[in-house]
Amino acid sequence: MKYQTTMWKTQPQEMECMEVWGGNQPIDRELTTTGLDIWIYSQPHAASKSGGDVYYVSSCSSGRITRLLLADVSGHGQAVSERADLLRQLMRRHINHFNPSSLVEGINSDFEAHSKTGSFATAIIGTFFLPTSSLTLINAGHPNPLIFNGSNGNWIPTSNDRKSKSDRNFPLGIDTDQKYSSTKSKLKRDDLVLCFTDGLLELNLADGSMLGESGLLKILSKLDPSDPGELLRQLLDQLKHEQSEISSADDVSIMLFRRNDSRVSLRDNILAPFRALLHLFQKPESP
Repeated sequence: MKYQTTMWKTQPQEMECMEVWGGNQPIDRELTTTGLDIWIYSQPHAASKSGGDVYYVSSCSSGRITRLLLADVSGHGQAVSERADLLRQLMRRHINHFNPSSLVEGINSDFEAHSKTGSFATAIIGTFFLPTSSLTLINAGHPNPLIFNGSNGNWIPTSNDRKSKSDRNFPLGIDTDQKYSSTKSKLKRDDLVLCFTDGLLELNLADGSMLGESGLLKILSKLDPSDPGELLRQLLDQLKHEQSEISSADDVSIMLFRRNDSRVSLRDNILAPFRALLHLFQKPESP
């Protein structure tokens, strides 16, 4: 896999309220919402124009809620790309679910109903609520995100949280009766959250081993977290530089985000109910 390393040279894309952004194409983009700065990198397998990894960001009618999705649909090829696009559309359809668990359970039910070929998807779904700076994560069979604690300067996997029950959550499309559990934490200004698909952990290094979570943590511990966009670029450069050859048999996607200091404007507060009402009357996308 050849990595693109000319990232973050364009101005961040500022998302509007009720805007939905995402896809499953190659991307290296910085986004901002009312509450979060987000960096997204995705490279489909074998330099394809699209793949099975899906990235998704949305902002609610007032900007108070930012939702994020990073998913990996099983398999490869055009059929999987279509399933990935379906998952993105289902996320859009369920955008008005305030409760994160209800949102994911609704998506799971619809995805299972449309997955006649037996494909499924692992996913991380995040909901950031600006007024309380709270981050809710639901893990549907996906690799655990890593969190950088700005207070002590350490990267840790979310699996280290004793309150986490996400290991009981099945991938999307497996069990329509699944009730998804979530983890909730307060996101501080200097904290970072790194989400990724398993293609990153399964990178084949020069000695024949896979990168794995421990290898990723080792590299991250040596990088400067003060500039997240630069950190992500350096992470990809480090993987390429330290090993004589890096190859991957899967798509690789990474989502990195942190809290920003923006606030909901008076204008967005006033317009919020009208935007929500308009969204109800918009024709839903057909799968």
